Amino acid sequence: MNSRYYFHLTNGDHVVLDEDGLSLADVRSAAVYALETVEELRRECQSAPIDWQGWKLHIVDGSGRTLHSFPLDAPDPAIQTLQ
Repeated sequence: MNSRYYFHLTNGDHVVLDEDGLSLADVRSAAVYALETVEELRRECQSAPIDWQGWKLHIVDGSGRTLHSFPLDAPDPAIQTLQ
């Protein structure tokens, strides 16, 4: 059974909320999607790494609980231990 996951961007001061989310099989699928999204943002944005300093992509479940976060300023975010 799929669950809905949301992908919010924040730098601590500003938040870009994902109001729609995606229905995915599990948190691991959500993490793969998040990593793909981070890579796509990097390719499309052509910003210097310093521009991503402090920004994170949070995977959030339907209850608002953050399940995992990926720093956008890391050279190669990887899937670590997922809850």
